[in-house]
Amino acid sequence: MAKSRSKPFQFDPSMRVILLKGPEPYLQAQYLRLIAEGIEATIGEPPSRFDFDGPQASLAAVLDELRSYGLMQSHKIVVLDAAEQFVKKEANRRALEAYAAEPMEEATLVLRSTGDWRAPKLEKAVAATGAVVSCDPPNAATAASWCLSRTEKAHDATIDRSATTRLVERVGTSLARLDGELAKLAVAAEGEPPRITAELVDQMVPPSREEQGWIIQSVVLAGDPGRAVRTLRELKDVSRVPDQVLSWAMIDLGRKLHEAARQLEAGVGEAAVGKALRLWGPDTRPVLETARRLGGVRAAKLFETALETDLALKSGRSGNATRTLEGLAVVLADTCGAQASGRRM
Repeated sequence: MAKSRSKPFQFDPSMRVILLKGPEPYLQAQYLRLIAEGIEATIGEPPSRFDFDGPQASLAAVLDELRSYGLMQSHKIVVLDAAEQFVKKEANRRALEAYAAEPMEEATLVLRSTGDWRAPKLEKAVAATGAVVSCDPPNAATAASWCLSRTEKAHDATIDRSATTRLVERVGTSLARLDGELAKLAVAAEGEPPRITAELVDQMVPPSREEQGWIIQSVVLAGDPGRAVRTLRELKDVSRVPDQVLSWAMIDLGRKLHEAARQLEAGVGEAAVGKALRLWGPDTRPVLETARRLGGVRAAKLFETALETDLALKSGRSGNATRTLEGLAVVLADTCGAQASGRRM
């Protein structure tokens, strides 16, 4: 299969077929804008644009638009949205493969796919004469850096680095969602220019259920079993966080502690361990310190306990799911707390 471009997309006016592939709508919109601006700069006037909806469009209509000449415009952009749905039909897919091999000079076809793209032969044909552009969300660190520049350029405000961390933790790395939240925060921020703080993010951006579920990791790392149980009950009963999210959050913590302990014992530096495990945010230091105190053997046992608990939940052997999760939270918190205070398990 052709590989999507990993570098930032640079439009070449000679491109006649472009595949924008990935779930990030913000990137797709920005790349489409770059395509239109690039064509305008080349021909000296804005191209005409024609949009088709993949599930509803007919092959004949799409090809007719690509091959017809405009009376007033010298170039056109034909955008096929939800292209993954359109190419599910073999006839459509084969026709586009043939078109990509010999595209029209007077038109640029842009295939936009945010879903499950399964057309490797067509993708290869597009890459040969045009471009396949990845539109995946960035990682957390890149998203946070993007928020810094985006706030200033698009929203005439500034944002603290701690606020970008908090915002990404709560919203995720979708640039479209982040941009919407930044616009809201910039209006509410005070100062000249307006300054977005972590406190303002806490006030105006409620955490999702999934993000709330991962709060249990920080609480467990603090080493207070009682607080861990209270937090878990609040997440289940008040925030309605699913049991599976809570279970996976604690499994993930066990995994990170085990892997970090193993690498630290092997002499790997903390910075390298943090990068390898993609540790990011305020829990980075507690994870590394706890892993070092635990050591590889105890961390492995803790991870195994978390996995066994999850298996019991899935198989129905646990009986009361709430008590099972509380028991795991207590074991994890008690172990972290015992290590922090120097007590032996």
